[in-house]
Amino acid sequence: LGRAARSRVNAQIVAVTGSVGKTGAKESLHHILAEQGKTHASVGSFNNHWGVPLSLARMPRDVKFAIFELGMNHPGELGPLSRMVRPHVALITTVAAAHLEAFENVDGIAVEKAAVMEGLETGGTAVINSDIETAGILRQTAEAGTHAAVGFGEHGTDYVLTDVQIIGDTTIVQAEAHEQPLLFKIATAGRHFAMNGLGALAACEALGAD
Repeated sequence: LGRAARSRVNAQIVAVTGSVGKTGAKESLHHILAEQGKTHASVGSFNNHWGVPLSLARMPRDVKFAIFELGMNHPGELGPLSRMVRPHVALITTVAAAHLEAFENVDGIAVEKAAVMEGLETGGTAVINSDIETAGILRQTAEAGTHAAVGFGEHGTDYVLTDVQIIGDTTIVQAEAHEQPLLFKIATAGRHFAMNGLGALAACEALGAD
């Protein structure tokens, strides 16, 4: 049912994965894209082999944008989910030592996170956190699959984080998007929200959205 729902839509689709920050980035994307057209998104953390096809099956035929959260606990889980979702953009929030009991090291986790690109549509884009040590693994995977790679973060190649200020419950973010100044605010406090927000903006541009 999930695959049938995916095949009948003409939507721009983004898949979000990462050791942490998946749901926050997904909600940021939903907030941005819902202002620009009918948008469908995973509910809560429906990101596994049950939640992803269920989220797909619930997707209306006439959506303009759709956002799916993809998670994993063990090797070999992300690839099949990505091939089911067939995203145009894959956003990888971060790679950290989560679920390390199932992997030899963090590099192994990065390889599994990179599997989110297996389902990328032709001409798709991988949006990658440039600040993590394993960013090179993610970028190499994108380039090997002839996908575009967009980097975000303090060491970002395309979206560069230049300053973060937290005032009360507001995070004020200054960045550069393709060398153009960018200022935005998030109504919750935390540097990680600044990173997720920057990644979400990069993903929106890759989708062709504002």
